[in-house]
Amino acid sequence: MDSQKAGSARLTLAMENWLMPVEGEDRLISWSRQREWRQSDFRRDVLALIGHVRGLPASRCALCFNNSYHFAVGLLAVLYCEKTPVLPGHQRQSVLEEQIAEFDALLTDCALTLPCPTITLPECLDSEADFPLPDFPRDASLILFTSGSSGKPQKIIKTLSCLHTESQWLANTWGEALHQARFVATVSSQHMYGLTFRFMLPLTLGLPFYAESVEVHEQLVNMAQQYPLALVSSPAFLTRLDAKITPVNCLKVFSAGGPLSAQSAEKIRQLCGVSPNDIYGTTETGILAHRQPQEPETPWRLFEGVSLRAKNEQSIRVFSDLVSQSEGLELGDNIALINHGREFYLLGRKDRIVKIAEQRLSLTEIEDRLIQLPVIEDACVLAIEKKGRPYIAAVVVLSPLGRTQWHALPQAEMNMRLRQLLRPWLAPVALPRFWRVLPAVPLNSQGKRAYADLQELFL
Repeated sequence: MDSQKAGSARLTLAMENWLMPVEGEDRLISWSRQREWRQSDFRRDVLALIGHVRGLPASRCALCFNNSYHFAVGLLAVLYCEKTPVLPGHQRQSVLEEQIAEFDALLTDCALTLPCPTITLPECLDSEADFPLPDFPRDASLILFTSGSSGKPQKIIKTLSCLHTESQWLANTWGEALHQARFVATVSSQHMYGLTFRFMLPLTLGLPFYAESVEVHEQLVNMAQQYPLALVSSPAFLTRLDAKITPVNCLKVFSAGGPLSAQSAEKIRQLCGVSPNDIYGTTETGILAHRQPQEPETPWRLFEGVSLRAKNEQSIRVFSDLVSQSEGLELGDNIALINHGREFYLLGRKDRIVKIAEQRLSLTEIEDRLIQLPVIEDACVLAIEKKGRPYIAAVVVLSPLGRTQWHALPQAEMNMRLRQLLRPWLAPVALPRFWRVLPAVPLNSQGKRAYADLQELFL
């Protein structure tokens, strides 16, 4: 291990030590526009919440938070109570009602009403606990959900030891460069990327994180004038940075959710003062590779501890300490290995999962939601490109009720109504932008959907 890696490794804190006080120090854990939370606040709040959670008969507690400090308190309290944290990854009432079988209780700072015991933060953090901090469960795990190729949420179990290993890799790679940084993010801590970079990494390095989400460039300008920042973001936010607004100086910029182009990376460098680090990984595998795009075809470099093995041209399997399966996990992307398998080029998705605005969307799920509507008899959804931007498009076959409404309403109003019916179930970016109504979905000679013909409908 070189000196940089050795130095950064000594700075790291295991999760069981996050609440341990240090004599003469009350370090900053998190802050918002209204207040700061220090080590003493963090320990007190987790203990207070433990007092509420330990009495629940529930063993699986869903965490749905807008505030990342509340999320941190909730996650640790559930773990210290030897219960399992469940991260649905969203706060949509309708979808949570469908997932209710996956959890027994809810911890939240949102206005959610579900048929299960619910603890609301920060109201429940007023009391002082009169008991010591329990032992930390080192063999614990948590549950996340991601979109599978079937369109149904796919349950992923992550052990804490796996999350700690992942944080250690990141600390070894960038820990020294992040010295004195404050972490700010545009992504949620309740998805794998945000969980690792927005939540785990700063606490592992003993660095503070911003409890709210950064939403506009102006917020970055204001904070960068006060603190050295590490920005955890995505191409959807970074490529919208306004060149007319004052540039900011960040210590680091991380991006994940979709590859950055070299042109976008250069724009980010000019506006943020540092070349962005593009991160590649999946919820199932954890982090896999990184790069700093500086030319049109910049390859991805694997993290130490990750290896890829090609069974054939269509099957690449991942092996690492973050993957528990001895046979590895097959990648959902097509890639081309180079440099003795330590670097690769991304060649696109294998399945019907697409990424738009850095959100992973299941075309199958969108189709299922459409078919459940009383006005739709059949549907086919695809991703199309208009003026260089990707969109969701839908070909639908109307039911008798749908045909009645279609003839009675202007087409634009009917399209708007269909989108409105889908809003309780789908993220805004997943709502179809373009529509075509047909008597039947076209099929090819093999009886399968003729996607080439469908694409032509939107040219």
